[in-house]
Amino acid sequence: MDLLTFLISVTMLGFAVQLGEVWIVLGATLILILAARDFKASILLLVSVAALYFINGIGMKDYWIFAVFGLIGLAYLLGVGKEEAPADPYAGLLGGMGGGGMPMGE
Repeated sequence: MDLLTFLISVTMLGFAVQLGEVWIVLGATLILILAARDFKASILLLVSVAALYFINGIGMKDYWIFAVFGLIGLAYLLGVGKEEAPADPYAGLLGGMGGGGMPMGE
C-alpha cells in the first residue's frame, strides 16, 4: 500500500467514523488489511481506526484532519509504501535493442 492509497483509505475511514457507521468501518478496514499484504500497513490501519475513534469519542471532531496528517507522517516514517525497483543494467538508451536499432540480416 503506497501513501496515496493510505491517505484515501484513512480519509474514507474517518468519514465513516464521523457518521457512526461501525459496519462500514469494520468492513473497509478488513478489506484494506487484506488488500495491503503488508504487516506495517495493516498495523498502521488498525492504529488509525483506533485514533479516529478516540478523537471522535472525546468530542474533537473538528480536529480529525490533524490526526490524519499525523498518521500520514507516521506512515512515511515507518516506510509504508512500495519499494523502488532495482535498476536494470541491460536497458540502454536504445530501449534494450541489442543490435543498436539496426535491422537484422543485413
